[in-house]
Amino acid sequence: MQSEFTIEKITKDDLPEVTKLALANGGSKKLTEEFIESWYLNNPSHSRSLCKVVSDKGKIEGYATTNNFMFTIEGQPSLVAMPQNVLTSLQVRGKGLFNKLYFKTEQDNLQENKVDCFLTFTNKLSTPIFLNKFSYTRGKCPDLLIIPFNIADLFSKNDVVRLSSIDEMSFAAMYKYDNAMLKSEAHFKWRYKLYSEKNIHLLAVKKNNAIIGYAILKSEKKKGIRFLLLMDVICKNETDFSAIVEACFVYSAKKFFFGLVMFDGAFAIKRRVFRLRIKNRLNFLVKGKSPEITTHLSQINFNFFFGDLDMV
Repeated sequence: MQSEFTIEKITKDDLPEVTKLALANGGSKKLTEEFIESWYLNNPSHSRSLCKVVSDKGKIEGYATTNNFMFTIEGQPSLVAMPQNVLTSLQVRGKGLFNKLYFKTEQDNLQENKVDCFLTFTNKLSTPIFLNKFSYTRGKCPDLLIIPFNIADLFSKNDVVRLSSIDEMSFAAMYKYDNAMLKSEAHFKWRYKLYSEKNIHLLAVKKNNAIIGYAILKSEKKKGIRFLLLMDVICKNETDFSAIVEACFVYSAKKFFFGLVMFDGAFAIKRRVFRLRIKNRLNFLVKGKSPEITTHLSQINFNFFFGDLDMV
């Protein structure tokens, strides 16, 4: 590395400068001080890597981040690092600092955090870099399902209660999906802490007057069209998953949203006549500790919810 730059760990005192750097150089507008502190520093997994490029004048010129989560992969608990933000300022681009920043986070995760592998969703610009320079491979990107408004749902009975707080949910005996992120009560309360009641829908779904589970939906609006994203499903039994998602379809219609958008997965849902399947909409990349593990990871069908992604 050129001598005028060093790579160091980001501290809480750096957050104002990191936020300004992101806004001035095309980074994520979500990287406010409040978001960084909540998303990274308060993650209940207590595992992350936050690095910065510092000039010899003490100015931060770039950052790289991973947020780390426990997954169950083929029945085994695994600590997964998810690279989420890598950026350098316009003034230092072309000096190789982007690559050095990333590899510093990878080194920290392997040596200090003892992560088992890396999974990430990359944007159009960074995808070639992760593939060609960081030795990632494309994983099996889950299909997106768009289930549009069905007028029949307006007349369907739906035993759903919208909750005002996630504290009203019960997290006892949660079903654990395989090849998916492992989530606890602490995880859910952390994940949805910064959302307003206006754009998050916390639903309790009942059957025979008993709650069978919960759904967390987020409202979005694109080109004037309102729709809901399926962020998470919490249930005791896998067999209840379909009924909970079906309740979300009906809820979406009764609230006059265009429809529901979700990831497809191993969990069974009731087939609907009108639905749109979009393949490879996102760039899902994987990396293991060896080329053989990377290849194996690329063949696994992971189960994701929108709540697993930092950009939603």
